[in-house]
Amino acid sequence: MHVMFSYVYVPEAFGLGLIVPLIKDKFSDHNKVENYRGITLTPVISKLFESVMFQLTEKKLLTDNLQFGF
Repeated sequence: MHVMFSYVYVPEAFGLGLIVPLIKDKFSDHNKVENYRGITLTPVISKLFESVMFQLTEKKLLTDNLQFGF
């Protein structure tokens, strides 16, 4: 992680993901695009990095309760 900060470099794999379509309602028409939603599977290392970054910065990040109103 130190190398990433020192050289301001993010590995290309951190930006990759696999989009998987999931059916919303298994009883409705499976041929309709509206009946699917996509989720993105990302590499475990990028999730781990995100978790570490959040733990290191969460005390410095401030939010407002109104921010989540939508």
